[in-house]
Amino acid sequence: MAANGVSSGTRLVSEDRARVETERLLADPRLHVSDRHRAFLRYITDALFEGRSDTVKAYSVAIDVFNRPASFDPSSDPIVRIEATRLRETLQKYYEDLGDEPGARLDIPRGRYVPVFVERDHPPYPLEESESADEDASPAEPSPDAIVPPTAKAPAVSANRWRYVATGLMGLCVVCLGAYGVVNSLVPLAVDTRKPLVALSINASQKDRAAGEAVMEDLAVSLARFGTVRLKSGPSGSRVPSDTMEQSFYDIKMRYAEDESSVSLWWQVADDASGEAVWTDEERRPVAAGSRDDAMRDLVFSVSRRLARPAGIINAIELRRNLPASTIGNVCVLRGEFAVEQRDAAGLKAARSCLTATIAADPTNADAMATLARVYVWIGRSTGDDSYVGRGLELANRAATLSPSSPRAALAQLGVQYQLGQNEISMAAGRRGVALNPENADLLAKLSMVVFLTGHWGEGVQLARQATEIAGQPIRDASFVMILDEYRQERYAQAVFLARQVPAPDAPTTVLKLAAIARLGDRPVTEQEIAAARLQHPDLDRTVAAMFSGARYDSNLRGALRAGISEAGLKMPELASNGAM
Repeated sequence: MAANGVSSGTRLVSEDRARVETERLLADPRLHVSDRHRAFLRYITDALFEGRSDTVKAYSVAIDVFNRPASFDPSSDPIVRIEATRLRETLQKYYEDLGDEPGARLDIPRGRYVPVFVERDHPPYPLEESESADEDASPAEPSPDAIVPPTAKAPAVSANRWRYVATGLMGLCVVCLGAYGVVNSLVPLAVDTRKPLVALSINASQKDRAAGEAVMEDLAVSLARFGTVRLKSGPSGSRVPSDTMEQSFYDIKMRYAEDESSVSLWWQVADDASGEAVWTDEERRPVAAGSRDDAMRDLVFSVSRRLARPAGIINAIELRRNLPASTIGNVCVLRGEFAVEQRDAAGLKAARSCLTATIAADPTNADAMATLARVYVWIGRSTGDDSYVGRGLELANRAATLSPSSPRAALAQLGVQYQLGQNEISMAAGRRGVALNPENADLLAKLSMVVFLTGHWGEGVQLARQATEIAGQPIRDASFVMILDEYRQERYAQAVFLARQVPAPDAPTTVLKLAAIARLGDRPVTEQEIAAARLQHPDLDRTVAAMFSGARYDSNLRGALRAGISEAGLKMPELASNGAM
């Protein structure tokens, strides 16, 4: 383990000992620090052990530890520098009080918020500001007691002595460069990624050429509306030189055909770098009398959705790239979206760090702001800390201001406003997003959920069905709405039937299915289903609590859910009809 600024004589300890010292230190009552200083320590040590210390700056610490707003400016608010100084002084006093106790010691050298673990008998790092690696580190001032001899009285230096000095300096530079290379190999810089660049091309017979060109143009518009890819102008194959950021290139080749009864589009996605075809498929739509334009539109919507939705083919490939956890930019946004959809606590934590770093690197990144807003909502729901939701609202609104047509911004506003109980504003944001992105079935499904849970039963179900029709397959949120509506109307057998049609159902859908089975009154079947569900979802009781956290239910629906979940033998949280849960 090493960090910039550590001299070659420093006796660093192993990572295992460093981790042990971290836990011992944070649990020791003799360390008299505030809760936020403990949070500060945990934040920088986690970053060190996860290999992302390079992302820890004054901005990220202020946002993640000290709850400063996203508009925080380190140059005008010295909170991080002040608190870091206090923490350093407290740690130095703490280790002095330990005396000769053997073990490791945690130091935070000046200039960066990167902890260093050394043997406890090693001299402590000086508290003078001797480094300026961090953007808010102040330059060191010379001591007033220092004696600086006048230049005029400096003794003459012989030519031979200058040669010795020059040779020594060159050797020192070589050593420093070598040490710098070792340090940077151990702590790699964060990889900054851009949205993938795609090039479209299409072939068609002479009679279908005009229609094919129209399909490609419509597909380009539809892909752009998803906001997850960048479109390359010009012919396919003429690769655009990459800049300093990581970016993938894909060629999408298509072949359009039509006859009296149908229209079809064959398409293939190829990795531009390797030439490998990563996906090939064909979509076909029937044509009824006078409906050719509708069939072509459905064809375009289906292909664009499969390619460019956040969980679509191109972004799934991007997520599988072997990039470090500290990666920022587009891949970080995709990881954040995946963590939100999976309710993955570890993923949310990692996404929070890289999204904060992404915004610090590019304060105009609306996608990162919108995704971080959704991450904050789920962190707030899991911790019960409403301040996260407030910060999420600020980020969602900034994202919408920077990118008014962004479906990610609309989705963030939809979720945050609903969490705050501002239902009409939430639904307005969702409807605006859907109007601008009519092919985005995922956004429509999220809107159907909010509309339904706010008591607009019929409209919520109608929107859920529309989302399913656009997608051409079940969508988790839309399916949940339709299952919940059957449950609400006490059509439990139909609710079970719909739940079993969902491929790879998530835990909330499984809980709802179990509640419906329990209401049917067949106890042996209920117990069999619960046993199978626990194998797939080991912590169902916790899922029940998380599933209702932050949701709002009509009182009758609340009672019906309570009865079914209790009859299924699952732990039932206290549900509220008005407030957050």
